[in-house]
Amino acid sequence: MENNGDSLLSKSVGEIASENPEKIGIFKKYGIDFCCGGSKSLKDACEEYGIDGMLIIEELNKACNLEADDEKNFSLSKKVNDWNVNFLIDYIINIHHTFLRIHIPEASEYVEKIANVHSNRHPELIKIKELYTKMSEALILHLDKEEKFLADIKTGNSSDTKKEIGDAVYYHEYVGHILKEMNFLSSGYSIPPDACASYKHAYELLREVSDDIMIHIHLENNVLFKKIG
Repeated sequence: MENNGDSLLSKSVGEIASENPEKIGIFKKYGIDFCCGGSKSLKDACEEYGIDGMLIIEELNKACNLEADDEKNFSLSKKVNDWNVNFLIDYIINIHHTFLRIHIPEASEYVEKIANVHSNRHPELIKIKELYTKMSEALILHLDKEEKFLADIKTGNSSDTKKEIGDAVYYHEYVGHILKEMNFLSSGYSIPPDACASYKHAYELLREVSDDIMIHIHLENNVLFKKIG
């Protein structure tokens, strides 16, 4: 394998994602956890998921750069690593926390609705509803706790930063596990042929919430916590 390949395999997935956000799409394509499991090397991640490392490296090297003016990808800009701590905290709260506070309840409503109507033909919806309910209830409490911690960081009043980071990372892993399970049960939120409009909207919301959570956790685990830890 070429030296470039060896170098890439030895890097952590989170490091690759933060330095080269245009490559995140490749990780998502192969189901490689770049947020909660970001501390693993690419080599270890490939071995865990049973993926050919050479194939991943080839695709990562071909990944196109994100358009700088693409507003949707603003949080995936390479400049994120250069943001100061206070700006990064404000961005995470104002963009990602706000998004989740708005869309978590909306998705909950639709998930419950389709589980009640379609679970006779799609029994996996019952488990998805249970998992989403468990995650969403805990997530709102986590956002409250995290926002207090981040506010203390900004004002210099944080008494135990390492413990707070450890607690957050532990919870992120918990959420990441649920996201993986829901993704598996829904076959990547694939919409079945008999899906009604509510079914389609529910899966679209779940995909959007899941994507936002992953980017949110990535920004915290792989960027923010490294700056303040």
